[in-house]
Amino acid sequence: MIAGSRIGFDPALPLGVIIALGVIALLAWGVYLWRRGGAPWLRAAGFLFLFLALMQPQWVREAREPADDVALIIIDQSESLALAGRRDAARAAGDAIAERLSREQGLDVRVREARGGPDGTLITSVVEDALSDVARDRIGGVVVVTEGQAADPPAEPRRLSHLGPMHVLIVGDPNRADRRLELVSAPTFGIVNEPMRISARVIDNRGNAPVRITVSIDGERTAQSVVRANQEFSIDVRLPKRGRNMVIVEAEAGPQEITLANNRAAFAANGVRDRLRVLLITGEPHQGARVWRNLLKSDPAVDLVHFSILRPPDKQDFTPLHELALIPFPTEELFERRLGEFDLIIFDRAPRRGILQAYYFSRIARRVEQGGALLITAGEAEAGLDGLYRTALAGILPSQPTGSITTRAYRPQPTGIGQRHPVVRGLPSPERWGRWTRQIDARATSGQAVLQGADARPLLVLDRAGEGRVAQLWSDQPWLWARGYDGGGPHGELLRRLAHWLMREPELEDERLSIEPGARGLEIERSTLGSAPAPVEIISPSGQRSTAALGQSAPGIYRGEAPAEEQGLYEARSGNLRAFAAVGPLNPREAAALAANPDILRPFAEATGGSVFMTGEDGRRLPAIRRIDRGARAGGGDWIGIERNGAYVVRAAQASPFGPGWAWAVAGVALLMLGWRRESV
Repeated sequence: MIAGSRIGFDPALPLGVIIALGVIALLAWGVYLWRRGGAPWLRAAGFLFLFLALMQPQWVREAREPADDVALIIIDQSESLALAGRRDAARAAGDAIAERLSREQGLDVRVREARGGPDGTLITSVVEDALSDVARDRIGGVVVVTEGQAADPPAEPRRLSHLGPMHVLIVGDPNRADRRLELVSAPTFGIVNEPMRISARVIDNRGNAPVRITVSIDGERTAQSVVRANQEFSIDVRLPKRGRNMVIVEAEAGPQEITLANNRAAFAANGVRDRLRVLLITGEPHQGARVWRNLLKSDPAVDLVHFSILRPPDKQDFTPLHELALIPFPTEELFERRLGEFDLIIFDRAPRRGILQAYYFSRIARRVEQGGALLITAGEAEAGLDGLYRTALAGILPSQPTGSITTRAYRPQPTGIGQRHPVVRGLPSPERWGRWTRQIDARATSGQAVLQGADARPLLVLDRAGEGRVAQLWSDQPWLWARGYDGGGPHGELLRRLAHWLMREPELEDERLSIEPGARGLEIERSTLGSAPAPVEIISPSGQRSTAALGQSAPGIYRGEAPAEEQGLYEARSGNLRAFAAVGPLNPREAAALAANPDILRPFAEATGGSVFMTGEDGRRLPAIRRIDRGARAGGGDWIGIERNGAYVVRAAQASPFGPGWAWAVAGVALLMLGWRRESV
């Protein structure tokens, strides 16, 4: 304990009232002085004694206990230091400073960490929070160990001058070269297969060197260019599919790099189709002709062109042509001039003879192999010589008719592979599906038979042909399900999935990998027609690789989880499949600028009387530490200062008044009366 004493007061009235009375007395004395009163000093002395009577001065003797000063050490452990390989150096430097300060008597050393977040590394906020419970007269100083990339430098540094002196120890070399890529503009959506422009800039502190830029979409390289560093550039890409497309722009590595993590930038662009064009050709009227038409017309994204062949050319009934309310079938326009405009071609019980020339089928086959789609719904004619299998389409068809037709009732059922295929997988209650009564017998030589009919023969066969897709449905009776025959069945969902699979909707890919951020990290889903897939490889934003095991959750679907401890873009790989997911922002501020920067926090340090000190890449050039008196210079060329405030806590106190209040009041009144007496002489 330390004995101390001071002058104190015990006001007889509230302090506000005393101040108001003092102001009135001061104004009255001022008026008295302006009017040249005869005893101004006696009047002033009287007012003073009356004021002391109200304040009641006393001598206070205290037993004081010295209070420790508080020294705060902030150690930056954000992802930007980890990416630059400086996290351990910052930790070692902070621990060394803390160990030195702990040797000082009367100093409470507090150590806090600053972690990065979506908004970057918040240094100022951490300092304010850590010292929020400390009285200002106990703050000895703050030492911040960081590379300088703070996201919250104070707009008015002098407002926080009471938190200092704050010393900033910069870990890293500001002159170390690093190249980074920055997106200037990136569209959030684009038309599938239409040009979409990206603007970006490569920032390189070594100069305006040429830099090779690569653009990939979902892991597939789509564009490449050479640009100048430190100059804005634009590049056009085309989104390949509907839905989310992860676009990654990468700059080649420079001669010197802190990390390659900031050499790329990513954004998600939503692909939108400009209406799918479908050509539906119904060979002859039948009860199920409207099923496909109604399904396709109900989709606002589909532009349907439908022709029904009501009168074949070989029909002879002697009706004059000018009396027919029909139009000629525009084969030349559809299959020569406009064939490339259609994304999907559907033959619904389409006969061949006399309708289409042989070379039209060759053109259709080439269109499919170039990325189109073909669906054939087989009628009875498909089993004979007039079937489409007898044309040039045979080269892309996965199954062929045997020539027989089954006309007994049977129940369509998923095959083993169909239970895992997204077109059929998950359709409700196959055991209760209604029966069909006709099927063209066929055998599959390629592709996947996802539905089977009578005697387990293939009913729905799917395959790929070049860049396009083909489906064969060996019955024309889905309409029975639509009519509710024998309980009906999921005709709408089955046909919708079939059409969307043919048009390559991403959600219906049979081999698919997806990754999404979840409550416990990354949620991984792998769809496959094969056996259980191998563990999925996960690549973190910093480039670290790990694997995640998958377990089967449904036929053909395997799921798993992986931790996500970093912010940014994660990549999952399974064979040739790639998937991407963003945890936090796609391009976090932590991975942007990684060069050591002493200028961001310098105004804050100088406003508090502190300094900025460079410690090098290894953080070993640490300054000496000195205890200084409050208000003294807090830093030099090789040292930093922590203030000694001399704060204390009062443990006991005893007050002795200088006299009773009434005695001060009597003296004041006497002085005022004496002044009045002098004025009257």
